[in-house]
Amino acid sequence: MNMKAILAIAAIGISAGAAQADESALVLGRSAYGALCTVCHGDDAKGTGSVAELFAVKPPDLTTLTKRAGGEFPFSDVYQVIMLGMDAPGHGTSEMPIWGDYFMTDALEDRGVNKTDAMYIAAGRALSVTYYLESLQQ
Repeated sequence: MNMKAILAIAAIGISAGAAQADESALVLGRSAYGALCTVCHGDDAKGTGSVAELFAVKPPDLTTLTKRAGGEFPFSDVYQVIMLGMDAPGHGTSEMPIWGDYFMTDALEDRGVNKTDAMYIAAGRALSVTYYLESLQQ
């Protein structure tokens, strides 16, 4: 998968924030978060998922990303972590899955689309989760 292409595709959406994200993007993000992220980060996104206690490094509270970033939601960083996992440069290692690969594989196998369309689908799903997380900030 060409992650540079996917990240470039997302650059268009990164300039907008959750305030500009339409309701359908937030609904899709909430759905993907519920299906993929709650087991570790919890329904409340505070790092209290059902398996959180099993990790040496606990999943972070995702509702305080803006606060921890000095008052501005780190949209690009969050998107990159979703797409590339925590092994992205500057993030160290983690047990977090690389959701970009999952989204791409899901689109290719389950939806039967071509690789280019699968890249757009993967980028869109990651963007929707990022918008959803931005909407949860305290």
